Amino acid sequence: MNSKINVLELELHNDTAKEAMQKVMDYMQTEPLNIVELISSDSLLLSKDDEVLRDNIGQSDLVLTVEKSFLELAGVTDRRRLQEAESGLFLKMVLHYFHKNHVRVFLLAESQEDSLRLQEYFENYYAGIEIVGAEAVAANREMDDMILNSINGVEAECVISILPSPLEEAFVVRNRILLNTRLWLG
Repeated sequence: MNSKINVLELELHNDTAKEAMQKVMDYMQTEPLNIVELISSDSLLLSKDDEVLRDNIGQSDLVLTVEKSFLELAGVTDRRRLQEAESGLFLKMVLHYFHKNHVRVFLLAESQEDSLRLQEYFENYYAGIEIVGAEAVAANREMDDMILNSINGVEAECVISILPSPLEEAFVVRNRILLNTRLWLG
């Protein structure tokens, strides 16, 4: 497929889960940071009125929707694509790949509680993923250097972020050149 679809003025990739997964595997073999953005309804609605957020999302290497309704809104009728979005197949494939390959992952969340919950989830369901660190990210830039040092210091291969929009997109765009990881999954 490899085409793009437009949903509320935001361009999303229209890859199947398998095509997107192949891109992630390719990204894991390259040095510069690649950004994979999974767009939720909150992010999509915020981006409608926020040009900076749209621009930040546009700097991602792969932008996918996690909601079937977005595909329907864009006119996608392929039943398989709709089922993949509804089941979260792409994310399951990525996490299985990380688990199988013992990928070193750093977690970013908005609070310590969210970070601990995410760590517990990975310990319970994807124990093969090596969690090498976790941090809570403040809305201001004061902690950026400390967080970057933490990520780079443990030699993480991937950052998994559950930060809300637009905090996540702003953080990764302003720090992209300084991150020594292969993949950002947000």
